[in-house]
Amino acid sequence: MMKKLMGLVLSAVLLTGALAGCTGTSAGNNVTSTPETTPAVMETTTPAASSGTEAAWPRTYVDELKREIILEKKPEKVALLFFRNFEHMFLLEEGPAAATEVNMLDEWASLTPFKEKYDIADIGSMRGPNIEKLLETEPDLIIMFSGLYETYGEELEKIAPVITVAANENNWKGALGGYGEIFGKEEKAESEISRIETLIADSKEQLADYSDKTFGVIMLGDKQFWAFTTQFVFNEENGLGLNPPENYVDMGTKGEEITLEALAGMNPDYIFVADINGSSTTLEKYLKDLESNSVWNSLDAVKNGNMHALDSSIVAGGPLGIELGVRTIMENLLD
Repeated sequence: MMKKLMGLVLSAVLLTGALAGCTGTSAGNNVTSTPETTPAVMETTTPAASSGTEAAWPRTYVDELKREIILEKKPEKVALLFFRNFEHMFLLEEGPAAATEVNMLDEWASLTPFKEKYDIADIGSMRGPNIEKLLETEPDLIIMFSGLYETYGEELEKIAPVITVAANENNWKGALGGYGEIFGKEEKAESEISRIETLIADSKEQLADYSDKTFGVIMLGDKQFWAFTTQFVFNEENGLGLNPPENYVDMGTKGEEITLEALAGMNPDYIFVADINGSSTTLEKYLKDLESNSVWNSLDAVKNGNMHALDSSIVAGGPLGIELGVRTIMENLLD
């Protein structure tokens, strides 16, 4: 299980390169309501749940691969074949009827509050979903990662309409907006985007006293150290604007494996660590193993008690993981 999860997390961080890549375009502004004068589709409208407005159905959604998908009505039984988008659906109060990588609800703290709220059928891995179990759920919409469409997307279309989505590491707002359009909850999506943006902006203001300090975000594995330039931590315009140490890796939100000696050379004032396998139990083991390591103990952050844990969901760049990451950083720095 841990090896499988490690592969998933690395895929999330490294643009899922092994899965045929993605185009990286925004998921937002993809829906157009079908005019009532169009004879080819039904003329109907359905109230948009939780939005306070009415959403027009049918509507046409242009997905990541520029395919036009007609949604005859608000999707009610969605099969989600991209674990990184659990957060977007949950924020819109939509639970998938079926999903791949359901185990992530046990592994990521950003997702665990929703485990008991929704009854989600486990259909295996997004790299090879269980089609038989998927059929049993009778979905009215399937959402999948665009990089895998050529592998089995056409097979899925025999079951239900298929929408493809991008990795969206740097575009959680566009992705959330896209899901708002799929479910007719545009206002709800905009409200959640505004709420998280406000949290980030307010937190950044409170951290002004740390402008002369440096920070590192490190994913730990079995004798592995991955340095990340996580956007919500370091981005000056849209994040907390914290300072990475000099010569810190420069690669967007992707990770780069470094040596412990390289980390010691950077020597950030504060270090936030997460487990690349996604398990807090395993993180505790890695940190325990490092207790006797002289290089690790030479780090200023370790010596001064300024090393803190983050949930592994931060690497996926989703809205709930970002919110949890910001709140965790604030709790550790200001308490």
